[in-house]
Amino acid sequence: MFFIVWQGWGLLSILIPVLCMVPFAGLPNGLGLGVGLLVGAAANAYIGHRLNNQPGKTYIDKDSGGEVVFRKKHTLFYVPMQYVSVLWAVVGVFALFSAH
Repeated sequence: MFFIVWQGWGLLSILIPVLCMVPFAGLPNGLGLGVGLLVGAAANAYIGHRLNNQPGKTYIDKDSGGEVVFRKKHTLFYVPMQYVSVLWAVVGVFALFSAH
């Protein structure tokens, strides 16, 4: 059994690269897999960066006067979306170099 752990829109880190592989599926010798994963990694990095860098709500502690900022997290297996893109890019590069 396999569990997928995500927060917010982190599940998109799986869906975006898979959907980006579809238009390149016709390329020969595994090039479609490599190109699709690289395009998906770039799209996922952009979307993850935009989602994880939105402004949060700031609360002020009455006792200490310190500020606390709450933001929504968008993660896959506790890793922010934009950093999951590094994994997809590495797999895409290996797929390109292994294509004969």
